Amino acid sequence: MKITNNKGFTLVELVIAITLSIIIIIILFAAMRLGYKSQEKGTEKAEITQKIRIIGDRITWLVRGAYPFSIRKPDGQKIFFEGKSDQIGFVTTSIDTYGKGPEDLAGLKWVSIYTDNSGLKIREKVFFLEDAFDDSGGKVYVFDPEVKKLEFEYLDIPEDKEQGDWISEWDPDEKTYLPSAVRIKISFEHNGKDISIPEIIAKINAYKKDTF
Repeated sequence: MKITNNKGFTLVELVIAITLSIIIIIILFAAMRLGYKSQEKGTEKAEITQKIRIIGDRITWLVRGAYPFSIRKPDGQKIFFEGKSDQIGFVTTSIDTYGKGPEDLAGLKWVSIYTDNSGLKIREKVFFLEDAFDDSGGKVYVFDPEVKKLEFEYLDIPEDKEQGDWISEWDPDEKTYLPSAVRIKISFEHNGKDISIPEIIAKINAYKKDTF
C-alpha cells in the first residue's frame, strides 16, 4: 500500500505566519523611528547648547573687557558707558586680534549690543568719538539672527557701600564710573521653539571710581 505524506502549511498557519511577520516589521519600524527621533532630539539639543555657549561667551567676553574711558566736558566728566534695559554700549578692551578696521587698531573700541528684526546685532565704532552713543554709523553685523530679545540690568555699588542694587538703566550723564557687573537675559527662537537662556552675570573688573 502506497502512503502519500503531504506536508505543508494550512491556511490558518499561513495567516498566523503572515500576521507575526507584519507585527515584527511594525516593531522594527517603530524602533527605527524612535531611534531617529532620539538622534534628532540629541542633535537639536547639541545645537541649542552650542548656540547658548557661543552667544553667552561672546557677550560676556565683550562686557568683561569694559574700560572706564571718559572725556571732560564743560558740565563735568562723561563716561563712555550707556546701559539701557534692552541695549548696552561701552568701550571694551576685548578686541579681535585679526581685526583690521580703525575701531580695532587702537586696542579699544566702542561696542553696542542690541536686537532688532534681524536678530542680535553688534555695532563697533572708534572708541574716542563722542558720536559713539548714536545708533548709526560704524561697523554693524548680525551675530545671531535667531535672538529675539535682550534684557540688561546693572549692579550699582555706591562708593560708601559694600553691596549695591540692580538697576535697569545706566545713564552716562549721571554716573562717573562703570557698573560692577551686568546681568544679561537672552531669548531666541530655534526651529519654532522659544528658548530662554539662564541669566548670565558678567563681572566688570575695571568698575572702580579710582580708575580716573
